Amino acid sequence: MSALARWCHRHRVAVLLLWLAALVALTGASQLAGSAYNNDYSLPGTQSAQATALLQQNFPTRAGDTDTVVWHVSGTPATVRDPAVVARMGAVLDRISRMPSVTGVAGPYGAQGAAQISQDAQTAYARVSFDRQAAQLPKSDVLAVIRAAQSARQPGLQVDLGGGAVEEAQQNPLSNAALVGVVAAAVVLFLAFGSLLTMVLPIVLGVAAVGAALATVTLLSHAVSIGDFGPTLGALIGLGVGIDYALFVVTRHRSGLRAGMGTEALVTAMNSSGRAVLFAGATVTVALLGMFSLGQTFLDGLAVAAAVTVLFTVVAAVTLLPALLSLLGRRVLGRRERRAGSTPETNPGWARWAAVVERRPRALALVAVVVMAALAVPLGAIRMGITDQGNDPASSTTRQAYDLLSRGFGPGFDGPVQLVVDARRPDGRAALDTALDTVAGAARATPGVASATALPLRPGSAVGVVQVIPTTAPQSAQTSDLLHRLRTVTEPQVERSTGTDVHLGGYGTTDVPSTPASGPPDASSAPRRPS
Repeated sequence: MSALARWCHRHRVAVLLLWLAALVALTGASQLAGSAYNNDYSLPGTQSAQATALLQQNFPTRAGDTDTVVWHVSGTPATVRDPAVVARMGAVLDRISRMPSVTGVAGPYGAQGAAQISQDAQTAYARVSFDRQAAQLPKSDVLAVIRAAQSARQPGLQVDLGGGAVEEAQQNPLSNAALVGVVAAAVVLFLAFGSLLTMVLPIVLGVAAVGAALATVTLLSHAVSIGDFGPTLGALIGLGVGIDYALFVVTRHRSGLRAGMGTEALVTAMNSSGRAVLFAGATVTVALLGMFSLGQTFLDGLAVAAAVTVLFTVVAAVTLLPALLSLLGRRVLGRRERRAGSTPETNPGWARWAAVVERRPRALALVAVVVMAALAVPLGAIRMGITDQGNDPASSTTRQAYDLLSRGFGPGFDGPVQLVVDARRPDGRAALDTALDTVAGAARATPGVASATALPLRPGSAVGVVQVIPTTAPQSAQTSDLLHRLRTVTEPQVERSTGTDVHLGGYGTTDVPSTPASGPPDASSAPRRPS
């Protein structure tokens, strides 16, 4: 590391130019090539994946994302059937149906829409079908739908939208979230070092490394299956470790300068803290690549994105950072420290604490174990699962739509699941329509099911769908129990009695969701981004 530090010191301008050239080249290449992110989060071999495949094969018109426009009346008019409400919402839905990327709108005022009005007639919804999945839809097209629907709002008429496409379009960009973290880090660094230049160094390192890494990940998306939130994960990890690694080196370098070491301060810092950075970076990279052992393709892509970002951060910490430190010289110290000249490193507070630890290692170790055990107690009650739009901010339109549907149609309405009935078995004994009636009846008899309805068959298809609405919310433990009963008890019974294959798919049927969070009854089983 000392040889590398001396080389970076002697060629500091060349190192900066090389990094600048690499950033420009990688960014330009990624812009020209574009991205090829793959948002398939299904788990191969699972029942939900089989159900999704059957639905995509046999219901191609439902291959795109299906979102929801929900409206609720209060005061006057008294119900959603009021002629003024019907005229206002009908005009809006008709306008939405002609918008780009929209393949159809199923409203509540037609012959088949009675079930889309709540029992108290205060709430109604319409399904908006898009031609692509949420992540592939142009943001401008979805925002146009949102604006059109919300234009119907007036006193006494609340209109909100839910679904994967709406949520995707209204997500804050990564730059906004990352900016908050960078500003907070800058404040802490300035308070710790008392030097503006020293505060900027770790941030510059993190931003440069993350920028080069994200461009590289974009290029790699053409060769490796990477979800579109892989760069987000990589950026957050990269900024964190980048600032952390820079602190290792900068702190040791400043100590050397205060001790009057001059140029050797940089060599010493890299020879000690630089080695620690290499070891830490290698450890983090190996740990991230350990996700390959899980055998899930979408996790492999995340591992690659995060590992590439960490590797770029390590390279920046041992090349770009020494060059910057060499250019700045003693200006990395605060003004008071520069005026004071060479002074030995002293920190009496930490020195006294170190002495206490040396005198009572066993007692303090026991205290540390007790504290960690106490902090770990809540993990005993943790319940792993998935998120839905009930977790969105209370002011968001997706959360408002979620709450309206829950109050108007029941808490399980926001997380429907599907029993996909495949009657193509050679030994199949029952016609598909009869099998669907049997499956729907068995589902309705299962505790925890609010309703089970056989959806209209596609002409000539040997695959049908029974839509099941739980009585409890998607994230409820009772809903998880219901899914387990459907899969382990109801499915085997109806398979034996009908001679068909039955697959449970939809929201919450695997560890990764496979249906949009706000989906009212629909045969769509499109993957949704894990949260």
